[in-house]
Amino acid sequence: MKNTGIKNYYDEYLEVCRSVSPASGLLELRKLLKKENPRKSIVLPFGTGLVDYSNQECAYISEHCTEILSYTKEEYIEGGLEFHLQTMHPDDRAIFGEQVFRDISLFWGNIPTKEIENYRFSVNYRYLRKDGTMSQMYQQSNYLQPDSDGKPLINLLTFSDIGDIKIDSNLVLTIYRLVAGEGYVKVFSKTYLQADSKTTLSKRELEILRLSAEGQTSKMIAENLFIDPQTVKNHKRNMMAKTSVRNIAGLISMGILNNWI
Repeated sequence: MKNTGIKNYYDEYLEVCRSVSPASGLLELRKLLKKENPRKSIVLPFGTGLVDYSNQECAYISEHCTEILSYTKEEYIEGGLEFHLQTMHPDDRAIFGEQVFRDISLFWGNIPTKEIENYRFSVNYRYLRKDGTMSQMYQQSNYLQPDSDGKPLINLLTFSDIGDIKIDSNLVLTIYRLVAGEGYVKVFSKTYLQADSKTTLSKRELEILRLSAEGQTSKMIAENLFIDPQTVKNHKRNMMAKTSVRNIAGLISMGILNNWI
């Protein structure tokens, strides 16, 4: 590699790894990953699920899903698809239903029914964690068992939290096709903008949100803005109602994700 004067930490890491014998450690790691009890092994940064659209239920979800989604396996299985939809940001839920899934369905209609299972559909969206904060989910779907109309009844999916690397609020749909000898090859990609957000906050609400993010209490904010503390609390409640988050931490998280503050 040409020396540009810029340190490449990844290349340096790989070079170090090449000089280490991994055999014994690798064997132990394999044993660790094969353990049945996930709480006594390494928790993988992604989970898997199986959605049965015919019964509107989550037929299976990874045992360690709580570490990724913050909700338990039982909550997803008992709540079904409706529970899953309620964890999505309301704006993203609307865009997914009105635009993203429309494009997925149109794509299904343009390929032979028997070929559907050879495609993978990935999409990101904001989701509400159990503690009231907002994060980003990355989901990859393989749709299986299409009915006579070409509509798949099963969704075999993987999911992962990408809130640390996905900071904007736009949804992105990417479609891949399984090609022999090449793996999954991208054949389609589209970004869906949040141009008409239904959760737009007022100037005063954004001001209160910004001050809250700085660590100020409702009383401190009221003194700085020369308004009643109860008015500040009312603004906070209105913001939580608009954004479907449950606490001020969730509001701040959403504010950062949307570049409101």
